[in-house]
This record gives sequence, structure tokens and C-alpha cells, in this order.
Amino acid sequence: MTKLAALLLFVAPLPLGFAAERPPEKVRIAVSSKSLGFLDTWAAKERGFFRKHGLDAEIIAMRPPLTIGALQAGEIDYAIGASTTSRGAISGAPVRIVSLALRSSFHTLVARPAIKTITDMKGKTIAVTIGAADDFVARHLLRRGGVDPRDVHFVNMGGSDTRFPALYNGTIDASPLSLPFFVVAKRQGYNLLGTASDVLDMATVGIGTSLKKIAQEREQVKKMIRAQLDTLRWIKTQKAEVVTFLQKFYGLDEAMAVESHAIYAKLIIDDARPLAEAVKTVLDQQGKPDLPLDRVVDASVVEEVLRERR
Repeated sequence: MTKLAALLLFVAPLPLGFAAERPPEKVRIAVSSKSLGFLDTWAAKERGFFRKHGLDAEIIAMRPPLTIGALQAGEIDYAIGASTTSRGAISGAPVRIVSLALRSSFHTLVARPAIKTITDMKGKTIAVTIGAADDFVARHLLRRGGVDPRDVHFVNMGGSDTRFPALYNGTIDASPLSLPFFVVAKRQGYNLLGTASDVLDMATVGIGTSLKKIAQEREQVKKMIRAQLDTLRWIKTQKAEVVTFLQKFYGLDEAMAVESHAIYAKLIIDDARPLAEAVKTVLDQQGKPDLPLDRVVDASVVEEVLRERR
């Protein structure tokens, strides 16, 4: 045997071994906060679902107004705020929603104990993230309760983790809070004036990315969706494990974790398909009710993943 033949024989098995040991792809994923509203993303990282599908995920807390620019610049790869991605696409940015985790928003309008009804909100101060999902939910609930949003003072503030302390300190009168903050607030005697999930479907939590990513790195996008599907299934079917995760990761007591799990699980979209009605709500919010859905959504990737799983 020649030296060359011996060398080839030695290295021939390496490509298969190399493929098996291929390092996970690094991806940067933006969420607006550590809120339980993004449970599927945090759990996918902490429980290993991203890594299972070949992704090394870095999760970054980013204010919604910065997300679309970061997606276009390649500073992040994915955004989990579906309403933020929708608004970017509506304004002409080359971004799309590729999946939805939940059929509605968790946001619940929470008010100080002295405020009993929506009509009591006239002249009061509500903290929101202007232009984000919580802002829309607050205005929608006010209108349903017979209050013109123009009769309420809106102040711009960060996520629920920022707004809840402001409510507690008395610097604001009310705020639309996500999980688990409105559950905590209810226990402390604050009043819940309405919740989004009772009155509308709305695209708020799902994977958004750039058209460039969909075209050039489609397999990576599919990995993201596979990880999401596995995480959602885990959340829905493994209650005991999820409750324990909520206790450890979010610092909830058992009763609060059980209640939060029940609220979250009932909103899960099992196949992660972007629901037309949920996306239309965002289009209506932005004053674009007649805009074609494919200007906001690319459902082809999730459909591919679902076909491959059959």
C-alpha cells in the first residue's frame, strides 16, 4: 500500500465524523424582556431545545423600536415579538413572521385598588410601551369599556418588569401587564380590568426574521421552528416539569406557577402556523386592514417543517 493510499484510508471516515460533531450554529434572538410571555424562547434555551436542533442561542433583551433595524442590519437573527415584526413589515422593512406560538396576548389591564372599572380610567395615567402590543391592548380594552383613549394620559415605559414597579410605587394608575406580573398584582389587591385573550386573537409571540435569512439560510430558520414546536409541546404536555421550571427560572411559588402555566397553555398554537385572524388584528391596529397577509407573513417555512414531521 502506498503512503497516499494509506493516508486516504485513514482520513476517509473523517467527513462522517465531522458532520456528527458539527458545532451548533450561533444565533442571536431578541425579546423585549424576561417576561413569561416569552416562555417558549427562554425554555428552548434553558431546556436544550435549541441545542437539540443544532443552534447555540443567545437571547438578548431589546426594546421593540430597535428590533427591526437590528434585524435588517444583521445584528440579530430573529425577533420573537410578532407584533413588532408585523409593524416593521407593514412599514416596508424586509422582514416577515414565520411562525406564531400563541393565538393572543397575555396583556391584562391592571389598575390601582381604588380603580374598579374601565370607566374609572378617565383622566388617569396608563404606562405602556408606545406602539407595542401592550399599547394596542390597553386602547382596545378602553374602547370596549366605553372610554375614549384620548381621555386617558399615556406614558411611554419599558416592559412589564418595569411598569409593575411603577404601578406598585404609585407613579402610574394602571398598566397592561403580562405574565406573571398580573397574577402577582391580583394577589396584592390590584384590580384586573380586562385581558386581551378574552376579547381578541392577536399576533404577539412568534418568530420573525429577515427576508434575506429566509432566502439564504432557510435550514436555520427551520431549525428555529423545530425547536419552537418541541418547546410548545413540552409546555403543553409536561405540566409538572414546566411548573418546576417556572418556579426556578421566574421565582414563582407553586400556586402562581400552576396558574401561569394554565393561562399560557390554553393560548398555544400547536402547529405554530401564523393564524390569519391574529395577524389581521395587527393590520387593523396599524390602519392597514386591506394589506395582503403575505406582506407580513411567510408561512412557507413552517409548512415545510410540518410536512417533514408527518
